[in-house]
Amino acid sequence: MNRFVRMMAVIGTTAFLPAAHATTLAPLTHDQMVDAADLIVEGTVLSVNTMVDEHGHVWTQARVRVEQSLKGGAAIGKTVLVESAGGVLSDGRAIDVHLAPRYDQEERVLLYLVSRRFGAAYGTVGMMMGKFTIKQNPADGSDMVVRFTLPYAREYDARFLPNPPAAARVSLASMEVAVETRVAEGWDGAPIPGVSAAHLREINKLQPGVK
Repeated sequence: MNRFVRMMAVIGTTAFLPAAHATTLAPLTHDQMVDAADLIVEGTVLSVNTMVDEHGHVWTQARVRVEQSLKGGAAIGKTVLVESAGGVLSDGRAIDVHLAPRYDQEERVLLYLVSRRFGAAYGTVGMMMGKFTIKQNPADGSDMVVRFTLPYAREYDARFLPNPPAAARVSLASMEVAVETRVAEGWDGAPIPGVSAAHLREINKLQPGVK
């Protein structure tokens, strides 16, 4: 598990690229990401669209078919709507938001999701921190996870995401084990930035001694 944490740290520090608007995010451990998520799912992106809400805010919406549920009990075959801030408008203008995750049709993803808009849509834990692309490890053909994003001003094609260095590659199987282990252990009672203790109690099993 220590090796897994070190590899996650490498992925986290190499994946952040500049965009138009600065955003500051509190760093989260993998256990905190699991604890903070309402749902953790693997799936395939069916469609990606940009919309403008009633307040004039621009959002990219990805509709994802759930193929495996690791936390939260999402039904296999169900679709979930995942929103990220920013997007490309119909006139071609790119509205960039630093650290917003990007999506591509037919992209395979592992998502750590938090409920938004009364459950009608979800966001990702820690913006791009909660979104991984599942792709083949060129060394052995197994599934690995890659965390990577680009400003909306640049074309995003999930087929051509760069591979992490060999020593920093994280297998999908190890991520699944890490999620399932933490879900089974439960929340340890430690605060998580941006998430209320009441909500953490609601969505997690509690470790012994946590009130």
